[in-house]
Amino acid sequence: MGIEELQKKIKELSLVISRVPRKTKDEFIALANSEFCGDYGMCLKYIFEQAMEKNVIKSFFENVDFKLDYIIGGTPQSEQKPETDTIKMVNGRIVEKGGDKHGKFK
Repeated sequence: MGIEELQKKIKELSLVISRVPRKTKDEFIALANSEFCGDYGMCLKYIFEQAMEKNVIKSFFENVDFKLDYIIGGTPQSEQKPETDTIKMVNGRIVEKGGDKHGKFK
């Protein structure tokens, strides 16, 4: 393997991230140094896996809340329509419930 092939291989495996806040960068480097012997790739992999796991857990609990709402109340809160004292007519006009077709009470 020549030097050019080695440089090409390194470019394929490298990752450059710009515009990282200084504090975040310092914390990332400290984590990589303390937990991963300075291996930024493994540190990034760990952080990514943690984020994915958290997202999966979050969606799981949101789904559980939805099912509990359905079991307890019959219709999940996200699907419940608020009761109003008005009705929207076909022509788009909004009238109060109990009125005639012109929206007037008898």
